[in-house]
Amino acid sequence: MESPTSTALQQQIGALETLLQLLHQEEHCLQSGDMTALESIAAEKERLYQSISALETRRHPQPSTAAHLELQAQRRALLGRIILHNQRNGQIIGALERFNRGAWQILFGTSDPLYTDGGTTQHSAQRHLIGSA
Repeated sequence: MESPTSTALQQQIGALETLLQLLHQEEHCLQSGDMTALESIAAEKERLYQSISALETRRHPQPSTAAHLELQAQRRALLGRIILHNQRNGQIIGALERFNRGAWQILFGTSDPLYTDGGTTQHSAQRHLIGSA
């Protein structure tokens, strides 16, 4: 008979595997520019984080059986992969944010705006910002 801790650990591993799959979907959306799917992925990630956290509170110290040690090793490996994938997705999001912020400043205002309120370019002394070094 399995202990409640082993059952909770197995459930947590299942949730972690689902989370890893979501991170792969998130990365695909970020790389392809499909930003509409990100909202539902973020909601599902939040639900999974809560579920994993609840399962973690149900775990209790357990004697080190071979089966239990194997489950713990599997859980640690999944957590490591999730951390790396989440960091990679964060780097993509950071790059997209910097790109968008730069584009926004060029189009809608910086300390030296390129365009007047009427939509025309500034005088020639400021035009060097777009094309020349």
